[in-house]
Amino acid sequence: MRRMIAGAALILVAARPLIAQCPDGTPPPCAGARGARGAAPAATSVAVLAFDNLSRDTADLYLIDGLAEELTGRLGTVTRLRVTGRSVARRAQQNAAGDLQAAGRTLNVRYLVEGSLRRSGSRVRISARLLRVSDGVLVWSDDYNRTMDDLLALQEDIARQVAASVTGQLLPGERTVLAARPTSNAAAYDHYLRGRYLLIRRTVASITQAAAEFDEAVRLDPGFAAAEARRASALITAFGYGVALAPEDTLAVRARRYAERALRLDSASSDAWSSVGQVHFWFEPYDLDAAVAALERAAVLDPRNAEAHHLLGVVLQCIPNRQEAAAAAFQRALVLEPARAVTVLDLGEVRARQGRYEEARALADSALALDPLQARPHGFRSALRRRAGDIAGAQEDARNALRLSGPARIRLFSLAAMAEFDVLAGDTTTARARLAEIEGEYANWPIVYALALAHLGMPDSALSVVRRGPLIPIDWGILDLPLFDALRRVPGYEGAVAPWRLRLRS
Repeated sequence: MRRMIAGAALILVAARPLIAQCPDGTPPPCAGARGARGAAPAATSVAVLAFDNLSRDTADLYLIDGLAEELTGRLGTVTRLRVTGRSVARRAQQNAAGDLQAAGRTLNVRYLVEGSLRRSGSRVRISARLLRVSDGVLVWSDDYNRTMDDLLALQEDIARQVAASVTGQLLPGERTVLAARPTSNAAAYDHYLRGRYLLIRRTVASITQAAAEFDEAVRLDPGFAAAEARRASALITAFGYGVALAPEDTLAVRARRYAERALRLDSASSDAWSSVGQVHFWFEPYDLDAAVAALERAAVLDPRNAEAHHLLGVVLQCIPNRQEAAAAAFQRALVLEPARAVTVLDLGEVRARQGRYEEARALADSALALDPLQARPHGFRSALRRRAGDIAGAQEDARNALRLSGPARIRLFSLAAMAEFDVLAGDTTTARARLAEIEGEYANWPIVYALALAHLGMPDSALSVVRRGPLIPIDWGILDLPLFDALRRVPGYEGAVAPWRLRLRS
């Protein structure tokens, strides 16, 4: 079966403006990144910056990332606080190059949380500080010297002190939510943090390692709902990216079991509902209505969960006549985290399906500006340039996509695109070599093989591949993109896909 497209990689591209266009089509700064232009920051607005890593071992970076993520999440449970999402804070911190007040002004927040972490064996020393952005005054600070077993308590202490300093005094309900812990097992929590850090990197090795970390977290604490939900997500991600953790039928059974168990452990978990929604979308028997309902539930349970809104958009864009709803879901995700390159790209794909190609191109540029080392936006922009008649630019982007390919599935798209340019240049020998490579991965994504056959002037073979399939829900979002113009132009295409459309709608 086919897989979700994504990639990380090895080359640099020419510098571009940070964001070519905001999700709503306006120039930056984007709503959500800074709030209203010129508006004063909200009195209880706060952002958590990554703590400085004073440890000698770079392997401790997962702790730095985990600390910032957990503090952001805990503070976000206090409804009186306006907490900036991690991806936004991360990018502002990087761009500020050490100027904390500049980062705070960019984020349009009243307060910043920052500090340092040093790990030595089983002990960790953390210095935490709360700064007022307007004048750089240190509002609160404290030093903690604890064992790793005390990490959960330490995070609770810091979050409580920060929240109290910003709000003046915590309410009883706020103390309760800040004291909530996902697990009481310190070792399980450490594996959970490692797994979460690895999973977002989206490489074959990191996805594989992340799945193992979540497995160990659940083994140590079978009641750890958050780890169970992420364990399901790791398997779904592996399936989507084509990482062979297990045979596909085994992977599907395990992912479904983990997602359902996470929901039984914590029916109020946004992550658990997200994993359930993804299972309905990716695995047979496909149920897109159930996927939408589960992801909408995830977004309601945690309105600040940008990933839940994004995943909802991914499902909606594959349903006929739901493109505007998909765009709205992506825009909600981008209000929460304007620097999410993958969401900017997916919004661009929605606009391309709607025939709004100039907007799609601007959003493709934005996605590349945010993350130039991802192959997928290069491939998308290549298709847009090809459609506009910019053959040289399209070929350049296709080459970059091929060079940047990470997990194998994006490579199939890149090979298919390059095969077309080979044909245009009269080099059918190279084009057929690329076709042979795609054919070797036929079972992973038949429609890309069909596309390559169409490029090489073999329409009957292309339609035969489409008829054999199998096609899955994600294909309907992909098949409507400009990349597949050549396949859709083949006479008989609609008849070949009609049975699959009926099956997926039934």
